[in-house]
Amino acid sequence: MDVQISMETTFDDGTRRTHRLGDLSRPYRLTNSEALGLLLSDAKAIISQIQRAILTDQLEEVVAVNRTCSACGSTKSIHDYRTRVFDTAFGRFRHQVPRLKQCKCGVAAGYKCRGEQSPVAKIFPDRATPELCRLQTELGSRHSFREAARIMETFLPCAKQINTTVRNRLGRVAQSFIDREPAQISVDEDAQSPPLTVFLDGAHIRCRPEYQKRHLDVVVGKVESPNMCRRFGLVAQAGPSPSGQLRQDLLALGWDGQRPVTVISDGEPALPNLIRAAVDGRVRHILDWWHISMRVQHIENAVKGLLQTESFTGFPELFKRPAETLRWCLWHGKIMTAGTRLKLLMIDSGRVTTEDAAVRAAAARVEARCRELYTYLGNNWDALTNYGWRHRNGFSISSSRAEGCVDDIGNARMGKSRRMRWSPRGAHNVAVTRAAVLDGRLSVSHQEMAA
Repeated sequence: MDVQISMETTFDDGTRRTHRLGDLSRPYRLTNSEALGLLLSDAKAIISQIQRAILTDQLEEVVAVNRTCSACGSTKSIHDYRTRVFDTAFGRFRHQVPRLKQCKCGVAAGYKCRGEQSPVAKIFPDRATPELCRLQTELGSRHSFREAARIMETFLPCAKQINTTVRNRLGRVAQSFIDREPAQISVDEDAQSPPLTVFLDGAHIRCRPEYQKRHLDVVVGKVESPNMCRRFGLVAQAGPSPSGQLRQDLLALGWDGQRPVTVISDGEPALPNLIRAAVDGRVRHILDWWHISMRVQHIENAVKGLLQTESFTGFPELFKRPAETLRWCLWHGKIMTAGTRLKLLMIDSGRVTTEDAAVRAAAARVEARCRELYTYLGNNWDALTNYGWRHRNGFSISSSRAEGCVDDIGNARMGKSRRMRWSPRGAHNVAVTRAAVLDGRLSVSHQEMAA
């Protein structure tokens, strides 16, 4: 069996052109499982030929249209030809593209032409197509740069991919997200903007040795409204304006610039400060319930260890169900009562005096865990609330959504298992683009850029 592949192009003026792309031979006697149907190598060669034919016809049509002056209708002269490289997802091609001289009338589209003009430079200012940049960015945000280059070479008839090229183009795409102006939203004074909740958390990744630090802090999180959500990731030391980037995310979800924003974090003071700088107004910070509950659980385990010590001869009634009481008080917003019970538990643990070293060590552990929770609550006193009421009314009380972003944005691409070290700028670019890939914003952005 012999297969002939050809393509026919129909231009706007009605003319047609036929391209012979290639032949395939599948003899019956040599047919086996390896030669059944279209092979990947054949498909890559055919797609490359199709891309070359389409690109050639498009360039010819663009030059023909732009040679006609829009003011007087005369034909512009060709000044010279320049070789231009077109790097696409289906191959890298070189074409001789003409530069056109200025029209004799000196007027085109309402402005005066100066010097020679390349009609292709207007529609293709870069060496690579937006689709190729989007694909390199998406693969580079999901895999290592070297692995992304290998995947593209395996499945596409593209030119040889270099890991540094993938990294550099990912950085340019990330910069386009950073430099984008916030969307201007018209605010209706009678209508209220939807309430926004920001979930924040941090991830630690390995830093390159020349920056004289062991780890970098990557801030990740999610902005949620009743109908939509948006992930984000950034490195505060590398971003030119972290607050500006967060402000763009808030505006994209309908924030009117006036209503307060609710922030849920684990108590790290730097995290809510980023939102305060972005909002430049009121921010309601709520401490994550899971971190409070885990510290209460540590107290419960320490008390069990004290009571299970064989030589303990104190009063078990003093240590009866302390965790349940603390958790109930904190859940219902009775902060003063919880603080009083923590103080009493610390005093009772300090009064345990015995010659047995094991009992003294167990009592010291109870006192240390109580002091740790008391300090944690004191440092975040303004962020405590009635968690039971919020839970019953459908409001968020945990930063678990941000912890999911730690896995999706930080650990999946830049975790310790990757065995990579990052510069602040490189980590920032990957975090920005990976959040855009997970939200599906990367392809939309490049469609707008290509339009």
